[in-house]
Amino acid sequence: MESKTKEIGESKPRDIAQYDEIKTSYAELASAEPSKQFVQYPEMLRLLGDVKGKNILDVGCGPGLLTRQIAQRGANVIAYDVSVEQISIALSEEKQNPLAIQYIVADPSNVEEALKDKLGMAISDFDIAISTLVLHYAEDSTHLDQFFSSTYRLLVEGGRFIAIISNPNYSKLGKKAYNRIFYRTNGKMKADFLDPAGVVKFSISYSDFSREDYEKSAVRAGFRKIEWSSLQITKEGLEKMGEEFWGDFEEDCPYVVFVAFK
Repeated sequence: MESKTKEIGESKPRDIAQYDEIKTSYAELASAEPSKQFVQYPEMLRLLGDVKGKNILDVGCGPGLLTRQIAQRGANVIAYDVSVEQISIALSEEKQNPLAIQYIVADPSNVEEALKDKLGMAISDFDIAISTLVLHYAEDSTHLDQFFSSTYRLLVEGGRFIAIISNPNYSKLGKKAYNRIFYRTNGKMKADFLDPAGVVKFSISYSDFSREDYEKSAVRAGFRKIEWSSLQITKEGLEKMGEEFWGDFEEDCPYVVFVAFK
């Protein structure tokens, strides 16, 4: 992999308006978000294991917070996101504190072409692909298939696609859960992001996929094995935020881990 940081291409995404509109709010929230700091990011790093010298693809990297943690552990990381605005934030941080991460503006429909044409990457160049709260933003089953099929082709034989996604079986819809409220409306899911005072800072909508939807999409792409697992709060997170904040987070978690093996 090359070591020079780049922004590549002008993709033509399906619907990125909501991501670009909340670019600053989301980046600020993500940097101090308890579920990311003490659950999602530590769990992803645990699942990845030793990444030193490995080629990692971050699918839907957002502002690159987790991407940087992986690079700091010695991995060669390429990351892409459909949002030009989110990638601009990631590039700004990379410029100030270089980690040789390469960022691409792309969608799963064109990421392979961008990697090949701009970076000289070939199919089956990545040891592991990750995705954190991205797959459920696929517009429909066809778009979801593109996520899985493009990632499948980019992985080496025996590679893994590790994804943290919205839990299709989450039960506390319409109720405040730590600093979120999740709804099901008009065939879509919606999440309200709350500030410490309980006021909605912004909202995001996404597709209401079932577990079966994810499994079938992964199988259609060619993945041979699928595993589901739950998320756990770190000891630091429990101590810092307290039991009242987390409630029954682990027992009825709004997120879940999905791993597909090539």
